[in-house]
Amino acid sequence: MIKHGSHCRLRMQVDRIFGCDLLILSLIMAVALCLYGVPVLFTPDEGRYAEIAREMIVNNEYVVPHLDGVIYFEKPPMIYWLTALSLKFFGFNIWAARLPNPILSIIGVLFVYVVCRIVYQKRRVALWSALVSGTSILYLGGARYLNLDAGVAFFITVTMLSFWASRQYKQKSWTNNLWLLNAFIFSGLAVMTKGLIGIVFPMMIIGLWAIIVGKFRLLLDYRLYLGLVIVVLISIPWIIAVNSEHPEFFHYYVVVQQILRYATDEQGRQMSKFAYFGIFIIGFFPWFGFLPQVFKSVLTKWRTRREHENEWFLFVWGVSILLFFAFSKSILIGYLIPIVVPFAILIARRLDKVLNDVKLKKSTKASVIVALVFFAAIAIAFVILPFIPQFSMFFLKIAVYYWLGAVVAIITAIMGCIYLKRDNLKTIMLWFVAAMMIILNLGWSGSQYFAQKTVKPLTNIVAPLLKAYPNAIVANYGGYFYDAQFYLDRLTWIVANEGELANTARMSNSGADKTLRTAEQFWSVWKSDQRVFVFTDANNYNLYFKKSQPYQGYLLGETPKRFLLTNHPLPEYLITSITLDK
Repeated sequence: MIKHGSHCRLRMQVDRIFGCDLLILSLIMAVALCLYGVPVLFTPDEGRYAEIAREMIVNNEYVVPHLDGVIYFEKPPMIYWLTALSLKFFGFNIWAARLPNPILSIIGVLFVYVVCRIVYQKRRVALWSALVSGTSILYLGGARYLNLDAGVAFFITVTMLSFWASRQYKQKSWTNNLWLLNAFIFSGLAVMTKGLIGIVFPMMIIGLWAIIVGKFRLLLDYRLYLGLVIVVLISIPWIIAVNSEHPEFFHYYVVVQQILRYATDEQGRQMSKFAYFGIFIIGFFPWFGFLPQVFKSVLTKWRTRREHENEWFLFVWGVSILLFFAFSKSILIGYLIPIVVPFAILIARRLDKVLNDVKLKKSTKASVIVALVFFAAIAIAFVILPFIPQFSMFFLKIAVYYWLGAVVAIITAIMGCIYLKRDNLKTIMLWFVAAMMIILNLGWSGSQYFAQKTVKPLTNIVAPLLKAYPNAIVANYGGYFYDAQFYLDRLTWIVANEGELANTARMSNSGADKTLRTAEQFWSVWKSDQRVFVFTDANNYNLYFKKSQPYQGYLLGETPKRFLLTNHPLPEYLITSITLDK
């Protein structure tokens, strides 16, 4: 009984520590992301996805996504659904629109901790794996941005972590099966977030790893192929439902968006390999100095890779995705988010080893010095940013955020040097975590003043005017400023620039007749008695709307890159009520 009682007390203590760690990690990530909703929506990505979710709610149409009234088939709807759910609960605002990715990213960090505790049975490794993942600049930056990349990264990461966890239990035990089931459920959700990569990446990683470490029997495990059935059951119903309404959907979604997008540069998103691998390295700041040691440590274990299968699993996971996109014709920075966790865990493993060193090795000091130099460079950049001429009108507002960030960065660099002389790596690492929490919040909040393509300040003018003119037409001339629709909670005309809607607009029952207009159609209404408010850019403003031009407009407000005009003079009482909130 005594032994049993001691075992129970030990178990309760372990559970308390486990719960405490999860709470601490949640609080750290919540603080690190706490200002995620401060900036305006960045266009076109954030405006696009917020507007799709808004239209789902307004139209009560959750199967077929629409963007400004036009069917939108580029991506599956998982993030749209989550965003719509958030907007439904918290209202049509920026904080609610961005909320899903911060939540998913926090859960992702907790998942890293849980699985690393299972695999390594060591609290310190699990904690630092979670902290390095969550405070790497690529992960922490992408976590607050409304697009699909952080979302699909979460689902792919949980897929791979779940498979990895399943390997730690007896083959075909209920725990093994449960983790494997979880892996395929999240793989299906990844497919529902961004298409085929949701299953291609897991199968590619598992297959390559099994071959490299000589686990060929794994490739014959029927459960992997049954798992494909689970993925199909999760993802196919939506495809069938949409295709039943729009027969052109399947070809466009699978062939054009999934295959041609990877194989061709039809999106105009090609990136030099030098820039690509540079972003990969910088994406792990402030931990990137340990990447060379991680690569060396894993590669030197090639001959004994079977005995180090966990490290090789993480390495294959990260490198295979890295190389996959290196050969893609369409690359964005966010595509690299799924590789953060595997390399972060390997970095944490390295940190766990060097933390035991009484005197730090030269390689460890070099890794830290690289980060400290980068912190100093950030401080200098943050001091200079407000002085850039094109942002001078926001000098004080930019300075408040970035100069505070510069102070934090330079203090971190100084304190890092002090503790490096004392060989106190743990304190330096804690400084890194705290600094990233503060700097990313400040940098992100100040970034709103660089988002000069937004029409948010102009919507503050037109919104009250629409109460006086509820039947007025709102148009975007020469562009597709999707944030206007979200802020105004209404569709707008898109004139003389179909942009990314061009392909689906030509499909039957596309909804294009609601909002897409030619220049001729627009000008005929502009010259009529119908009240029109139009957002446009500098080129079109100078070409068409200035007083000296044939289609004179009445300027209501302007930002550095956007203009708001109307086609008839406003009554005096409305003019005096106009304010532009910059």
